[in-house]
Amino acid sequence: MDSQRNVAAGSCRSRTGAGHMRLLRAGGIAAFVGFAPLVAFAQTQGSSGGPAPPSPGAAPTSPAPTGATPGLAGSPAPNAPRDTRDEDVGHRGQVNLRVDFLTGYRMLFRYDSSPRCAPFNPQKTAEDQQKFCGYGAAPALGIALGFSLVDIFEPFVFARLGLANEAAETNRGKMVQIGGGARIYAMSNSPFKFFFAPWLGIDLTSGPLEPIGSGAPGTPGNDDGRANVKPGSYKTDLLAHFDFGPQYDFSKHFGMYLSGGMTFQMVRYAGASAELAFGIQGRAP
Repeated sequence: MDSQRNVAAGSCRSRTGAGHMRLLRAGGIAAFVGFAPLVAFAQTQGSSGGPAPPSPGAAPTSPAPTGATPGLAGSPAPNAPRDTRDEDVGHRGQVNLRVDFLTGYRMLFRYDSSPRCAPFNPQKTAEDQQKFCGYGAAPALGIALGFSLVDIFEPFVFARLGLANEAAETNRGKMVQIGGGARIYAMSNSPFKFFFAPWLGIDLTSGPLEPIGSGAPGTPGNDDGRANVKPGSYKTDLLAHFDFGPQYDFSKHFGMYLSGGMTFQMVRYAGASAELAFGIQGRAP
């Protein structure tokens, strides 16, 4: 009987001890679950708050300036706006000087009173000499001075000076042309732009270069005499011209361009010249 009571009492104590352990474990889990959110909240508040107060005796530190990269004094912020003023290369308010080299091909139709446009052909009479002519134009330099009222509109005056004469075909001296016109720009504020340039002018090229009837056979003066060219044939001519092409401005003050166009004349001859020019332009201020 005693042994049975001892076994029963031990069993009751064992069950009671196991129950106490389960209660302790359940309490620990509940405490952890309850305090874990509080700890996380405290950590969040500590990280999102302002900087920690300085320790006693520490020197105060000044905040980094706005737009500066930490550790690099004076460095601009990576996302700072870029200055784009230098990219505007419009010509508004600038005086400009252009110099170009030009050449081309002339196509001339002679009136009865026109000078020759080809060497004299001894197989034909003076009246039957060539009426329509085509030949390579002598090279020339062009100089133009202009001022841009607005970016897209650039009026100018110009002079064209021949580098060689065309005496063999016409007994004329080196080309002299003057006039005025305007350039009209597309994409005027961009470094790469296109222009269209009409102008009106006069042709002051001298003639005859050699006196009519002078010289040996085959020379310009002799050919004029045999073709019955008159001194009054060398009239001042009226010109109408247009050209177009691209221009690239390397800076606000300098650019280069290429142009192709046509020049029409109507007094000395009825004619047209196809022309190609390459040039540079300087601008100020």
